[in-house]
Order: sequence, then structure tokens, then C-alpha cells
Amino acid sequence: MKKTLVALMVLNACAVSTAFAAGDAGTWYGGAKFGWSHYADVNASKGFNRDLAPSNDFNVDHDNVGGGVFGGYQINNWLAVEAGYDYLGNAQYNGNNGASGAKLKSQGLQMSLKTSYGLTDDWDLYGRFGAMGYRAETDVAGHNKFDTGVRPVVAVGTEYAFTKDWAGRLEYQWVSNVGNSNQIGLSSDVHSVTAGIVYRFGQAEDAAPVVAAAPVAAPEVKTFNLKSDVMFGYDSATLTDQGKAAISQLYNSPDMQATKGQSTTVIGYSDRTGKAEYNQQLSAKRAQAVADELVSLGMPAANIQTEGRGASDSVTGNSCDNQTGNALISCLAPDRRVVVQISGQ
Repeated sequence: MKKTLVALMVLNACAVSTAFAAGDAGTWYGGAKFGWSHYADVNASKGFNRDLAPSNDFNVDHDNVGGGVFGGYQINNWLAVEAGYDYLGNAQYNGNNGASGAKLKSQGLQMSLKTSYGLTDDWDLYGRFGAMGYRAETDVAGHNKFDTGVRPVVAVGTEYAFTKDWAGRLEYQWVSNVGNSNQIGLSSDVHSVTAGIVYRFGQAEDAAPVVAAAPVAAPEVKTFNLKSDVMFGYDSATLTDQGKAAISQLYNSPDMQATKGQSTTVIGYSDRTGKAEYNQQLSAKRAQAVADELVSLGMPAANIQTEGRGASDSVTGNSCDNQTGNALISCLAPDRRVVVQISGQ
């Protein structure tokens, strides 16, 4: 009774905890175990000895091998229902009152609830509590008898998941009062310690780790500003000698040489005087003139494109609003520009 109470306390502690190493909920598992079996707390009827009197004084060879197979259904991550076949081994008994020798061997089918407590993601402690339908057989003084019945079974153990499909377990199990001494002459508790291997069916594949895409760095853009008034005469798209010299100086600069094989955009701008359509055409012609000069100096033509943006993106803003005539033209000079942009790959 005390053993049963202790086992129930262990199972209750497991039930209120979370298991991690158990198989996926809603899946089946199966396995086998092998180990050591021990018979204890032996009782005998009067049929065991010559005096036909009850006896519990024995020389006993308690130990033998035991094992079994089992299968189960994982209800959730901490609770499973398990069933299996156990061979509980056999024992040799000799009464000290002149009794004849006897043998007791037993086996059974069991069903139990298995509750688990997770120590780590791969390692659980567990407890089982249920019942075993046993068959016990004795050979007493040359007489063979057998008995069947149902007894409580309690087990505690530990289980370690080697992979998501395979696990190993080490278990202690106790079965109470196997055999009816009034029918077969002997009864005994059976203790066993076994090592087992478990295969879990239908485990979910591990989710592939989500790797955040590395941010794509915006290509580096190098910008060179050329004053239109230096490059061209007023209201002209023809490069001056001074303008050609400025482009040659730019082309031969270390920054330009380091990037001349990359994508290049030449953008022309105008001031706001005059009609928008005319300014657009003039800015495009000036951008093309600068591009042609760069190609003539050795820049690959396939890498260059041109744009004319007219009076957009004004540099002066409204700072020249109070000017007129030549003063206005002079004030708006910063807006009349050509910009060369080289983008990194």
C-alpha cells in the first residue's frame, strides 16, 4: 500500500508539469526492453511443504532476466497511454522446513497511463500506473500449476530522445502479488529494472530555420557637379574650351577613374527663365554634350545615360524672387548645372 501511494504521488507530480522530450501529441510509439527481474515478499500455502503448513521461510534465488515489448499513444506532450507484454522471469524457492524445491515464473499483459516531466528539451522523467493481467506458473514437488489474475503495476523511469524518432529509457517497475498462493502454492511481488529503446512514428519534421534576408545595401552613388555657365555659353548647348578642360579634369580624377566602368547618369538642369518646354530641351542637350565628351575621353558609351530635367530641383529656391534682368540671370546661375552621378554595382 505504501509503495502504491508513493507511486501515485510521483505520477501526480509529473502530471502537473510540462514534458519536452516526449513524442509529438497524437502520435504512436513502440519499443522493447530487457533487464533484471527480482522476486520478493514471497508467500506460500500449506501445499508448499511436507507438513502441509503455511510457510514464509525460504532460501530463495530471487533473480532472473526479464524484458518485454510495449507500444503507446502520446495524448499530449506530458500524457500517454501505454500497453505491452512483460516476461517477468522466474525464481527458485526452497523451504527451510524440509520443503521441496519450487519454481515460480510469470508473465503478463499490462496497460497504464504514462505521465512525463521534462528536465531538458531531450530528457524526461516519467511515471506509469496501471494494471497487469498476469499468468503465473509454479512447479512444486513435481506438480505444475498456473494461475491468472489482475494486479496493479507501477513504474518510474527516465527517457532520453536521441533524435526526433528514437529514444532510450531506463525503468524500474513493480507488480504486486503475482500468483495466488492458495491455488498454485506461491505468490510474490516482482521488481524489475530494464533498459529499453523507443521508436516514435509520424514525428513532425523540424521546421527549417527562418533566415532573415540580409538587407541589400543601396549602391553607393558618387556625384560630380559641373557649373553650366562654365561649361556652356548662356542659352547654348555647345561646350566651351573651358568646359572641355573641366570635363577632362573630372575624367582623369582618381574618383572618376576608380568608377568609370560603372553605371553613369549625366543630368542637365536649367534655370526657371523661359518656357518649360524649351528649358527641358536645353537641359537634355547639355547633358548629352557632356556625355559625348566623356565617351570621347574613354568612358564606355554603354554605361552612360542622360536626362534633361529642365528647371526642376532648383538650387536657388525663392532667393532670386526680387531680381530682374541680368541680375536675375546671374542670381539663377547655380540652377544652370550638369550633374554626373556614378552608381556602385
